[in-house]
Amino acid sequence: MPALYCYRVVTTSFLLLIPGKGRQHLNALLAQGAIKGKIAKLVDAVNNSAADLQGVEDCLNDCARYIANVVAMETALTVTRNCMENREYREHIAQLDSSRKRAHDALIASVKILGRLCRLYRVEPIYAGPDERIQIAEFTMQVVGEMFQERRL
Repeated sequence: MPALYCYRVVTTSFLLLIPGKGRQHLNALLAQGAIKGKIAKLVDAVNNSAADLQGVEDCLNDCARYIANVVAMETALTVTRNCMENREYREHIAQLDSSRKRAHDALIASVKILGRLCRLYRVEPIYAGPDERIQIAEFTMQVVGEMFQERRL
């Protein structure tokens, strides 16, 4: 999350140097969120297909699920080791790691489906990065971070 915060600060400071309409456009992107804005355009394009809308929703939920699995794994590595016997701890970590990997695999499949939907409906890709596990995980953190920053209270 600190990387997202730093990006926001740098981007916001950079806006002071951009005159006129370019500045307004970037302000609008920051206000709506770049990823969330792309998702909104896809949802608008898909609006009559319940199955495709479900695919978009599933991808967003897979993002949150993967991040939750990473947090559970890191929490166990940090905290749980002091609460369990060695064998029990290893089994617990193995189970968490397996859950994290399954969530990551499901996420990768969802991001690919999202890409196909963007191509099908001729909208800007929501994820345009390489088909690499780590890059997709980083994208997921951006999605979840933006959803959290842009949440409605």
